[in-house]
Formats: sequence, C-alpha cells, structure tokens
Amino acid sequence: MGPTVRSRIAERLALLITFWTAFGTQVSADDRRIPWTTSRFAGTPDPPPPYTTEPAFPSLRFEHPVVMAPASGNGRLFVGEQGGKVYSFPNAPHVATADLALDLARHRPGMTALYGLAFHPKFHENRFVYLCYVMKDGAADGARISRFSADRADPPSIDPTSEVVVLTFPSGGHNGGCLAFGPDGALYISTGDAEVPSPPDRRDTGQDVGDLLSSILRIDVDHAEGGRNYRVPPDNPFVKLPGARPEIWAFGFRNPWRMSFDRKNGDLWVGDVGWELWELVDRVVKGGNYGWSIVEGRQPVHPEGRKGPTPILPPTAEHPHSEAASITGGYVYRGERLRDLIGVYVYGDFQSGKLWGLRHDGTKVTWQGTLADSPLQLVAFGEDRAGELYLLDYERTRQLHRLIPNPAAHGANRAFPRRLSDSGLFTSTREQTAAPGVVPYAINAPLWSDGASAERWLAVPGAARIVAAEAGIWRLPDGAVLARTVSVEQEPGNPATRTRVETQVLHREEGSWRPYSYLWNDSQTDAALVEAEGTTRTFSVGDPSTPGKSRSRTYRVAARAECVLCHNPWVETKTTSFGRQSASPLGLTTSQLNRPLPKGKENQLRAFERLGLFENPPGPNPDALPRMADPGDPSADLGRRARAYLQVNCAHCHQSNAGGSATIQLTDDLPLDKMQAVGVKPSQGSFGIADARIISPGDPEGSALLYRVSKLGGGRMPRIGTTEVDDRAVKMLGDWIESMPRSGSSPLLSAEDLSALKTRETPATPTSKVRAEAVDRLLATTRGALALSRRIDRGSLSAEARRLAVSQGAGHANAEVRELFERYVPESQRVARLGASFDPKTVLALNGDARRGREVFLKNPAAQCKTCHRLDGEGIALGPDLSKVGAKYARADMLRHILEPSRAVDPPFATYVLETKAGKIHSGLLASRSARAVVLKDASNRETRIPTAEVEQMVPQPRSLMPESLLRDLTARQAADLLEYLGSLK
Repeated sequence: MGPTVRSRIAERLALLITFWTAFGTQVSADDRRIPWTTSRFAGTPDPPPPYTTEPAFPSLRFEHPVVMAPASGNGRLFVGEQGGKVYSFPNAPHVATADLALDLARHRPGMTALYGLAFHPKFHENRFVYLCYVMKDGAADGARISRFSADRADPPSIDPTSEVVVLTFPSGGHNGGCLAFGPDGALYISTGDAEVPSPPDRRDTGQDVGDLLSSILRIDVDHAEGGRNYRVPPDNPFVKLPGARPEIWAFGFRNPWRMSFDRKNGDLWVGDVGWELWELVDRVVKGGNYGWSIVEGRQPVHPEGRKGPTPILPPTAEHPHSEAASITGGYVYRGERLRDLIGVYVYGDFQSGKLWGLRHDGTKVTWQGTLADSPLQLVAFGEDRAGELYLLDYERTRQLHRLIPNPAAHGANRAFPRRLSDSGLFTSTREQTAAPGVVPYAINAPLWSDGASAERWLAVPGAARIVAAEAGIWRLPDGAVLARTVSVEQEPGNPATRTRVETQVLHREEGSWRPYSYLWNDSQTDAALVEAEGTTRTFSVGDPSTPGKSRSRTYRVAARAECVLCHNPWVETKTTSFGRQSASPLGLTTSQLNRPLPKGKENQLRAFERLGLFENPPGPNPDALPRMADPGDPSADLGRRARAYLQVNCAHCHQSNAGGSATIQLTDDLPLDKMQAVGVKPSQGSFGIADARIISPGDPEGSALLYRVSKLGGGRMPRIGTTEVDDRAVKMLGDWIESMPRSGSSPLLSAEDLSALKTRETPATPTSKVRAEAVDRLLATTRGALALSRRIDRGSLSAEARRLAVSQGAGHANAEVRELFERYVPESQRVARLGASFDPKTVLALNGDARRGREVFLKNPAAQCKTCHRLDGEGIALGPDLSKVGAKYARADMLRHILEPSRAVDPPFATYVLETKAGKIHSGLLASRSARAVVLKDASNRETRIPTAEVEQMVPQPRSLMPESLLRDLTARQAADLLEYLGSLK
C-alpha cells in the first residue's frame, strides 16, 4: 500500500470521526445518510376542530382554480382558473371530467389573470356571463369587467367574440376582482388599491372616492347611460357628492378578496387582506368606510392621512398575523347538509388553511370559533344553488373540497408525545444523545434569549431532502423537526452550571410549522409538554451584587400563539422563481449555517451535502456564499454585527408584511438607505426624545431604536420572548449608530457634566453636590437619561456617579426615564407589573386596602383614573359617576369592565364619530345636542362645538373612550387596592 493510498484512508477516517463526533449518529463508509425513522410527531396534542375537509369531486382537478359559481337553468357548476380557462361540470360527486367552456387567454393574448366570474340572475333567459380579468398590471384600464354570452348547448360554451367591456379600472398588485349579483339585481365589484404590499397604499387611494380603487362598486348592468355599458343606480351613496365616483357602494379596502351575499337576509360579507398585523372580515353597509389606509383594523397606518367622506367603521372580525396571513372571504352557510352551520359565516386563510365561522345578529358578532384546520390553500369559496359550500384549493391538491364533521373532534390526540423522551428525537434524553438521522447544528448569529444558551438539532424524515432555494431560503419536507434545548447558567459566566429549562420543537405538517415546548424536570432527566398557553419557571441564579449573592429569575415558556408571532407565515413564506414557497423557520438559512460544525472543523453546508440532506446544495464553495456575522464577535465588522443582530432579533416582524406596525425594514440584505429607519421620524412614539429618529446617524441618544432595546417595561424591543436587556447588544448598537456621519448637532453632555461624572472626588475636584446636580440634569430628559445609561454600559462613570444614576434613575417618577435604569437593579427590586396580559385571578385572590386604593385612584399616573372620573371634588367628570359603582358591580365584574372597557358601554358614554358636510371628522362623548349645535368631549375632556347645520351624520361607535390594558403598569397589589376602593363606593 503506497503513501498516497494510506493518506487518503487516513483522510477518510478523519472525516468519519468528524461526522461521528459532530452529528452523534453513525455514518457509513460511503457517507450515506442514515434515515430518521423514529419520529413520533403527528397531528397536534389539542382536541381537533369540529370539521375537516374532503374532496367534493374526487376525479376533478384544476390548474390554479380561483373562482366557482353556479348557473341557473342547467344545474352545472363553473370553475375559473387563474390562467383564463373556465370549465363546467354537473353537480354530481362522481363526475369524471369537467368540460371547457372558455379559454380566454387563447383569445386575449397578454391576459395575465382571471379573478371573477358571475352569472346574470336571468342567465337561463339571456345567457349573460360576467368575468373580471387583468390584461396588464400597472395599466390605467388593465382590469376589465366584461360581459360574455354562453350558448344553450350541453355542455355550454362561452363565446369569446361576444365580449362587451362593461367597466375598467387600474390594475396592480391588489386587484380585488370579485363579482357578485346582489338580491337587488345589481352587480357588485370589488377592487383593491392596485399596489404592491409595501409601502402601504402608495397611490393614496384607500380613502379617495374620486377613483374606483379600494372599493366595492355597485352598477346596473341591465341598462346603459352616459355612453357607458351600465347605469349608476340612483340610490348609490355618493351619487350627489362632487368629485366622487358614483359607482362606489363602500370604500376603504386594501384588497377585498372574495365577497358574497347572505341569500337569506342580503347581508354583504367581504374578506379584506391585511397589511402588517391584521386580517379583516367586514359586514359591508351602504357608504361604509373600512379604514384603509388610515388604519388596518385597529392598527394605525397613516393616522394623519386624509379621510374619506364617511366615518371609519370597525371590522366585524379580525385575526392577527399570528394565526392568519391572507384572509379569504366565504359565505353564510344556508345549505342542509351541515345543520349546525346554518346561519354561520364561513371563511378561511389562504396561507394557513384554517377555517373559522361566526354568527351575527345584525348588530354584533354573537359567536366566533375555529371550524377546521385544513391542508388547503384556500383561494376562494363557492356555493351551489342549494346553498351547499365548497372550498377551492389553489395549488396543493387543485381540487374542490367540502366540510364534513370531524370524527376525531372529541378528545385530544393521545398519541402525540407528551414527554420529550417519547418524541423519537433522542436515544438518551438525559444525555441529549441524538437518535440516528437527527443532526446537531449551530448558527452564526443566535437571537437574544435573556442570556440563555441553546443546542440545536435538525431531523428530516426517511429519505426526504432539503431544497436550498434562492436567496439562502431552505424548504424542508413535511415531517421535518427542528429542536432547540435552552439552558440557563445558574452561575452566570460558568458553563458548568447550565441547567436545561425547555426544549422548543418546530414540527412541519400539512405545509406549515407547528410550535411546541417541553419543560425540563428538576432532575434533568426528561421534559414534559407544556400546554398551549405556556408557563413560567422561577429559579435561583448567582448574583454577587445582591446581599445573598443570588437572585430569583423568572423564565417564560412562550404560548404557542406567541411562538408564531415570530415564526409567522409571512416571514417563513418567500417569493422566488419557484413561486410563492414555504421556507425554513428563522435561523435555518444559508448565511446562518455557513460555518463549522458544532464539534469539528468541517463546514456544515459541506457536511449536510455529504450526508445527502440536500436535494440541491446551496453551492459548491461555502467561501463564496453569504455568511452572517456573530453580533458578539468584537473582531467582526461593527456594521455587519449590528445588522446581524437586527436580522435575528427584529426582522421577523420588521420586514414587509411581517407584523411590525412601523414601516421599517431590518433585514440584513438591505442597504442603510432602504431600511426606512435612518433619519426617519418614529411613527409609534418618540418616548420623550427631543427631535427623535428611529436611527439618528451619529446621535445614539436621539435614536428611538436604541432607546427601545435599552429599556424595560412598555415599548421595549425585542418585545417577544425576552424580559431582560441585552447589555452587550445595547453597547454595540450605540457604537454603530455613533459611528455614522452626524450632521451638525452639538454634544449632549457639557464639559462640566463630563468632569463631574468622570472624576473621583478629591479636595481639588467637584463635590458630591456638583455630581448629583449633573445626574439630576441628565435624568430630567429622556435624551439625557439615555446618555447616562450609555456611560454606565461603557464603564465611563465614577463609582459615585454610577450609584447616583442607578438609584435615582430606577426610582424616577418619569417612567420613560425609570425604565432605562431598572435593568441595573436585581429583578426582586424592580416594579412587578401586571403587564398587558395576566390572569385576573392573581388580582382577585388578594385582599385589597381601600385607603391605599383611593391613593391609586387619585394619585397614581399609571391608573389614569382621575383623568376621566371625578370623586370628592377631585378628578375630571368625563366618564360615568363612580360614587355608587360598588353597589352596581361585584368585584370580579368590576375587574372585567376595567380590562374590557368596550365589552358593554353605557349609552350616555358611547363614543360618537361626527362628520361635517365639509368632510371633517370629530369624535368623542356627546356632551350636548341642540337645534343650534352639537358638543363633543374628547378623551382629554376638551369640548368641540359643531353647528348643527354643518353636521352631515353622527354615528355611535362600539369602543369605549376608556383605554385597554389600563392596569398593565400597576402591581397586582395596587390593582387589588383599587378594586377594594371602588367596591367601597356604595
């Protein structure tokens, strides 16, 4: 055997040892992958919803179906495909084929998409079919509503030469395009804002009734007038409004995706696709304004933008992006097959496949709940002439489905692993030894988890593989699992004291990722499945700064709904040349995994390729691929470190359509001038920072971003998954902002303050009084407080100055200052706030003190009580008289009214929205009303007087002036005292 052969064998053995050590799983001599076959993850641990889905016509499949409609007179159902083909078929479950009725693209070269299909109510007589299609995106007349004629053959054909263009409107990213004939015989048409997702409403059309966009239109197609192939019904709401398009029935929609009429009472229902935070459902009324783009549901978008001619109405239902990403409007079920659903409005989500239902009594929603978790891309719903409901799957099965009762709806899935040892991920849970086929991995830039560390594993079932698509996006198959065991050092800085707290699991099933958490036991032998609402664990960690050399630490195991706030469908679904693709969860990208193995020197990407995990590897040379910087690596470029930190901790919300309410883009692939953050004024509050910017170049103290990552309490970022400030990141981000070119601002700290804060006291140097005065000066403003906080982080204060800054800052009366300094004191010395979400039982279980409660009512700014209510000559008489509130409500009912102020609003304290004839909008409580004037009182108790002759309309609103989460900044004891005091008022 020659030296070259021996050398190759040695290299081969070295590689095998590397794989064995790094992956904890056997690798054969030819590096073939060992399949993972031990998974126990299937379904969910929760009781299944009451319905599931099944194909309604098993033999039929379509290419991207987008619309379904029945035709009168022949019993056939028609389906339109996005590509322009329309098919018909008999309404029979075992129908074998569908018959082509029209191939529009063949006769209209350049057509890009078909959206709407509706049959004239008298189709059996006149044979009229109406289509909405797009000829060219971005064209002023790119979207067309056209009438075609069908013949009387069986199966029928639609004559492409019979087209009569009825109406056109500008086309773009959001076209709407739904058609529906109302019970009045008029044709209703939905239109979107004709724009891309972001920036929002670039045309500023949402509130503009001078064009046809962002609206529901209503026209009479049986008559023509004014040179148009339709007539405007004279009772349309804006017929007499100068400058308005008279076709508009309602407006303020972003992309109304599917609308329908309740065949029993005529109610018009619309699903409106949201922007960053909410998906919306509207029960549309004549002249209604549904807010876009002043608001997106309850979330302000352009609050200072121009408003339309009618008051903004709240959505009938809304879903956060934690559970929905692209709403699809449905129908009020009026069939006979599903008796429990009669009268329920059924709708769903395109991305998640979830279906919901709600009941409405004509005034309010009386019930709302989940109906089914489907694997479908719900692009549309359909209804046959008997009122039975159908679900159109855009891509996954390309079939029509229907709801059926779920036989497994009663009881939980007991086969789901309730312990980590039952999951099939580890051969030894205690030792965290990976099962064969389960691969350990590491990432370049871990997210901040309150100082916790993590180990990670990837498991792809059987022979399935990962597709490394464009832009570093990875697509994993169903059945794949990612696991992350989080550990906390009980002696910070000593890895030997790490204690496992939880193992987080993401399981991919039915095209989406489902999160679960397992809480480790005290003996560190196993972990138990945490319920959906999450939990907390408290343990002791070392802290030399405290008298007992240790402190209590509370660790939050997130609720599953919290997990998907970050692992949301918008972030984990990307558009590539493959089309709209479901991507990997956060952290599993080429730039994150382009690094050495957790143990060993082999590059992870090369190792994954050798194991056969890739369908197509990211590239042959890892050095030529992107590699994310480690924010904690001081040797790396400062700008790359800062951008990596923002990418992993912030960009899951702050990127297009991902849920962040600020229109900033914090992904690390954008240049600074594209982030919409540098030099931009904050839209979500400046926290008292004078001349604030989100990122103020060269001016860390003027940067809201730095302030929010530096503080505790409300408004802190990252807002999900952490409760502690990342001191190292705060210093790094501050240095990064300071390194940017600054334009003409003077230094924040004077030479005298710098001297007083830095110098040790001697007979020849400033006195303690001078030092204290310097601290007081800085703590008087948020800017100054942030400057002082930064100098603590840099270690550039004298010991005395630091002690003064922390003691005075942490006890400061101004919360915007105080919350910057609470992080420097032990958790036990911080304000134990209730927070925005808490169990009311924690307050009700405490015995309150009425005397202290009176002080909370009158003097505690966090409670804000006296800003609306007056007692004993103190406070403001805006809200109800509380002098006998204790006789009206029991303690638990009183707490519920405080937590949910809009649940039941007394009529005298209902909020009104008033619109003047000049189009101005006012809101507030109705202070008085006479033949001469209407007087409204706002939340600041300011009165606005409007002459009655100028009032166009005045509409009561369902929301109270009393703010939500009123108790969040109180302690449980303060809340209990407040309840006791209110209960004593009899």
